Amino acid sequence: MNPERAGDVFIVVAPRGSTDADDRRFLAAAAAWALGVDSRLVRIERDCPHCGGRDHGRPLVAVSPGAGTGTRPLHVSLSRAVGCVAFALTFLGPVGVDIESVADVSRAGFDAVALGQAELTALARLSAPTAGAAAGAAAGAAETARARARLWTAKEAVLKCTGDGLRVDPRNLTVSLPGGGGRGSPRLDAWRGADVDVDVDAIGLRDFDPGAALMGAEYVGTAFVGTALVGTALVGTVAVLGEGRRAADGPTVHIVSNADIRHHLNGPA
Repeated sequence: MNPERAGDVFIVVAPRGSTDADDRRFLAAAAAWALGVDSRLVRIERDCPHCGGRDHGRPLVAVSPGAGTGTRPLHVSLSRAVGCVAFALTFLGPVGVDIESVADVSRAGFDAVALGQAELTALARLSAPTAGAAAGAAAGAAETARARARLWTAKEAVLKCTGDGLRVDPRNLTVSLPGGGGRGSPRLDAWRGADVDVDVDAIGLRDFDPGAALMGAEYVGTAFVGTALVGTALVGTVAVLGEGRRAADGPTVHIVSNADIRHHLNGPA
């Protein structure tokens, strides 16, 4: 384990590979970077916590014996949207990442299957008419669309983090945004369900801007910043399940340039 990379969450966003194997190879290189070892010593396997299958499920980092990575496991997650793939890597605990196109979650019928009543009410407040007629309505619609995408990526990230995925009805999770949809990261407020044994206070969430990450920009602050990638606005959220209560603003997130990871494909950090 590279001690300089032990306490935070690292996000890498890159152009999507032509195959799943390409994306997993790139994730293996990112894991090797985080571990501080030669990328040839790392591979990505899969494991389903529900059936034990190895051809599906969450990604797992496997390291060749003798690589000297320490005893603390590296947790990883992967998400794809349009032409991008995003990775999250951390030693803090189980992690989930999700990136989505704002347009993809704005289609008719999405809210009814994805959002609970509290979230629908919050979106309705954002979209309520205000003074300013057409300009105000357009701005309100854009704000509502971004907020919907942020709510959804938060839910997906949490469900990946816990290993449940969409086996759980996403409407059972209640997520809120600061000020209804403003600056700051989402928060998991509740998780309904008799079979759920999850401490919501142990799950930290943090927004990031996939477009800025794709370009290798340094991550600054916690706010979602609308970005265009091939004409598509994207949002991203990472969730970490850690010991004890979560930090108020979620985990500390660092963007790693995909160029740095590509360089690491040829040798150790």
